[in-house]
Order: sequence, then C-alpha cells, then structure tokens
Amino acid sequence: MPLTIRPAVPADAPALSRICLLTGDAGQSAESLHKHGQLLGLFWALPYVLLPSERAHTWAYVLADDTAPDDHSTDAVKGYILGTSNTRAYEAAADAEWWPPLRARFPSESSGDADDERTEADKRYIGWLHQGVSPALDTCLAVSPAHMHIDLLPEVQRRGWGRKLIGCAVDHLRAQGIGALWLGMDGRNADARIFYEKLGFKGIPGAPDTHVALYFEAWKGVELA
Repeated sequence: MPLTIRPAVPADAPALSRICLLTGDAGQSAESLHKHGQLLGLFWALPYVLLPSERAHTWAYVLADDTAPDDHSTDAVKGYILGTSNTRAYEAAADAEWWPPLRARFPSESSGDADDERTEADKRYIGWLHQGVSPALDTCLAVSPAHMHIDLLPEVQRRGWGRKLIGCAVDHLRAQGIGALWLGMDGRNADARIFYEKLGFKGIPGAPDTHVALYFEAWKGVELA
C-alpha cells in the first residue's frame, strides 16, 4: 500500500484512539482488557490533536494509506507520532481544559449500570484521572521541553515508517530551536526498546529506564538511522 505522512487533523481523532487501543498493551492489542477502550486514546493521543495548539504547543503527524478513502478511519490512518514542544505548557492546558470534563464523564465510582461496567484496566485509568495525572519528571525536562508518543499498526511496522515519523518530529522541533526530545515507554515492550536504541535514543540520567531521549546531534537521518 502506498503511504504518506501528513499533519494530523482533529478529524483523525477516532483513528488515533483506535490505534492507541490496538497497540496499548505493551505494543499488543488492549481490546480484551477494557470495556471503555476509549480511555487509552483520551490519555495518550487525543489531547495532542484536540487541545488548542497555541496553548498546548502540540504537534502531530499521521501515516496515511493513499489508496484508502480519506475517512480518517484506521482504513486510512495507520500510525501516528504526536507530542508537544513545551511539556509544562501542555500539562497546564490539559489540567485546565482536558482532564476536568473527563472526570465528569468518568466518575470515580461506577454507576453500576450495564454501560458503565469497568474492567480492572478501566479502573486503573479512571483512578489516574481522578488522582491527578503525574507531571513530567524534571530530569526529563532538563534534557528537553519536548516529548512524544508514537504508535503504528502491525501491518506497517518494520518497514521504516517509524523512523520516518520520528524524522518529521526531529525536523519540526529543530525548526523551533529544540535539540532533543524524550518519551516514556512501557517497560514490558522489548521491541519498542530495541527500536528506540537502534535510532539512537539514550537513557536519561536520574530518570527510570523507561524514559529515553534522542539528542538531535546524534540523529543520523531517516535513511541512515
């Protein structure tokens, strides 16, 4: 399938949410773990395309199938990279505009109705929501104000598209005078760790080993990474 990287738009939100769910269990599908599968996208993807970018300093790109109808579904959108150039500004925007409506949408206690049945994984996410989402570590922000998330459907993995998406992020951030970015990963996802190490990501001093950074001076480019 011919694929193209383009900037994400709000209409892509359903596809981003779906991809987040299909890769949400250490790179595998998390569908069986959730009754409220939308929670993963609401945490890890949708704020980056739905919060006002002028306040959250967000950016996002999607990998799109040129042969599929441009309906913003997972038939058309096969992966994404998204993030912010200013993590603290993003956190402030999310605290003010994103999390409060979700706390009302997902009360801390289930209503007991059939449509509010919750799995243990759902309860964990809703607990995070009401306890307050942890801010980024100062040790990570000492490396860069910018962080990212990336997910691709299995059908487009191991074909070089992950590094191309990261290349888009590097170019975007370099244009803003930023020289590095960082991310947090699921420690169970060994394939992701191998992928990041291959591209030159390094551990962050003082941070857990699930947090890694890419220093752009070490970036070899899309073709050589």
